[in-house]
Amino acid sequence: MNGIISVDIGHLISERDKLNFISLSDFNALENKYGHVFKEFQMSLQGKKSFLTLSLEEKRSIPDIKSLAKNIAAKYENVLVLGIGGSALGARAVIQYLKGPLYNLIKQEHPRLFILDNIDPVLVKYYEDVIDIGKTLIIYVSKSGSTPETAALFIHFYNRFKEAGGDTADIVICCDPGDNGINHIAKSLGCRLLHIPHNLPGRYSVLSSVGFLPSEIIGIDSGQLLEGAQIAHQSIISDGPQQNALFALGASLFELALKGKSIHVLFNYSSLLSEFGLWFVQLWAESLGKKQSLANNVVNAGTTPLTCLGATDQHSILQLFKEGPADKVFGFMKINNVADEIKFTNEFPTEKEYSYFAGRTMQEQLHIEQLATEMSLVKDGKPCYSITLKDVSPKTLGGLFYFVEALVVLTADLWNINAYDQPGVEEGKNITYSLMGRQDYNHKKSKYEQEVSMYNEERRIYSI
Repeated sequence: MNGIISVDIGHLISERDKLNFISLSDFNALENKYGHVFKEFQMSLQGKKSFLTLSLEEKRSIPDIKSLAKNIAAKYENVLVLGIGGSALGARAVIQYLKGPLYNLIKQEHPRLFILDNIDPVLVKYYEDVIDIGKTLIIYVSKSGSTPETAALFIHFYNRFKEAGGDTADIVICCDPGDNGINHIAKSLGCRLLHIPHNLPGRYSVLSSVGFLPSEIIGIDSGQLLEGAQIAHQSIISDGPQQNALFALGASLFELALKGKSIHVLFNYSSLLSEFGLWFVQLWAESLGKKQSLANNVVNAGTTPLTCLGATDQHSILQLFKEGPADKVFGFMKINNVADEIKFTNEFPTEKEYSYFAGRTMQEQLHIEQLATEMSLVKDGKPCYSITLKDVSPKTLGGLFYFVEALVVLTADLWNINAYDQPGVEEGKNITYSLMGRQDYNHKKSKYEQEVSMYNEERRIYSI
């Protein structure tokens, strides 16, 4: 493959099964149906009016981030990132793809890096048992600066850090530049402060200081991540609809959603991509699951994202995919070239169940199993597309991040919904703030306490 990413949508199309796939004539008509939406999207990227392009402007922040990361790495053995959702998932995906899932177990010159994204006290205690907080830098990431889970984690670990004699001026806070509590705290502490672009929501923030600082701390070049994003950006804005990978995939997925394919499965055939799959799930669900359109019509937009790992999940959920409801579209992702290949020896030549492995490689087997799974699903009337990544490099990963973000925003435009808000999660936050006693939510507390009481009265509990 010549580029860093290739996209194959050929098996979303079928003349034999027009119920479950897109017919060739309907595919050829997609430009007439949706081309105007795509061209407007291209213009928003070209004119830097789309919030996505805020990430490309982050290039100017990279030198300072590199300098900060170098200072951190020279002083601390561990780094603890506190975040949730987009404040954690993107960095997790970067670390796993480029440093592997066992990064913290491998002796190296860079600090160990941990990402804590839940307030489960059992999990917090495990982290405290593993890391020496006095030798651990805290990076607190919260777009709003008030997300209750990360605020709670910061209060706890800030106190532990102080007790251990840590220099609070070293703490890094990464948040929105607005007038909020965390900016006030950062100023009072005199600690290091990085700002996320105001109009870049947390789930789109991996290509900013949110992802760049953790990457640089462990030796990943964030400039290369951004270079890959720029390559994807240029491809998206340069190619017309008929030659454009983003339009072909986005318009096809939207068309299939209208045909009842309400579940979007991303089947990743590399363990380096499992965290990317979780990042994809949040981005897709929170951006596209909207009740109302921009015209305030009830549309109940979106499809349900699901991520799977190949070949592992061939032995779990594939049975349902093959013979269950025909409500899914499948995306397969694989890596074309990996640095370390494993070749099988001819250990048991007399046993037919083992002898066929001789001379083959493990990556070859993984790719064959991916192909076999995809082909078998298509034979059973399940539409499939595939994305092939050139290699395990920051440039390829940066391009993938930007391409998928653009895919989500284009899909939102086709639904005529807001890709950047998340009104569906606000009520849960409001209830939490009120019941936890946040001062500016006290006026709602009695209302929610009454609702909790009524809710509890409706329970039917059975003991075992």
